[in-house]
Amino acid sequence: MLEISSVSLSKLRKEQHLGLMTNTNQLISSNAVVKTALGNLYPPFNEALAVEAAAIKLEQGSLTTGKMDDKDVEREELISGLNDLIGNGCRHFNLTKREAATQIKYVVDKYGNFRRKTNGDETVDIRAMCAELLNEQNSAALGLLPDGIEWVTHIQTVNEEYNALYIVRNNENNGEKVITSTEARTQTDPCYNAIVRRVNALAELNGEAAYAPFINQLNGLIADLKTTISIQATARKKANDKDAAAAETAK
Repeated sequence: MLEISSVSLSKLRKEQHLGLMTNTNQLISSNAVVKTALGNLYPPFNEALAVEAAAIKLEQGSLTTGKMDDKDVEREELISGLNDLIGNGCRHFNLTKREAATQIKYVVDKYGNFRRKTNGDETVDIRAMCAELLNEQNSAALGLLPDGIEWVTHIQTVNEEYNALYIVRNNENNGEKVITSTEARTQTDPCYNAIVRRVNALAELNGEAAYAPFINQLNGLIADLKTTISIQATARKKANDKDAAAAETAK
């Protein structure tokens, strides 16, 4: 059955996300059959996309935003590395270290997927997670993981550096609360997902012919995007492996 391919929207960088949403909007606008079939699902998507585009435009006009983006990526990669550290600990041959890693994993898992949170919520939750990991109850277990305490304290530092930049940017905007592109995506994504479900259902119910041009074009865009993400992930892993090897050599 022909259907729109799935894509993990939360993993997309802000420009990638806006690009996919904008291209989807253009495909809808140029396909009368699909636009009519979507009915009342299209206007909310169009409005949410406009808000997201405006938020990104505002962020690009701020000198602070680029530094914030770098810090946001850095803290998320550090948390990813911490999860790898915990995963290795859970497979450790030493029972005591396995149990310690399991204890730490329980704490980290409570805070969920940070990439799915708004940047403000992410900052608050990372701060709370680090404090909990370093408290009297968990610090001993954390210390049994290789560089565990050093890793978490570094996450703390980077998280607070991000928060400082967030405060600076708010001051640049005269203290006004400005919606971020991450917050805007919490409105755009449900609208996009609803459109995907509607088109897939209609193609199954009424036949693929009328919807095939739209589906095939959108799937082509998604395939290109997945290729780009895969290349970026491979490059990031190579860079992380290189840094880890250099750190190990320096010991």
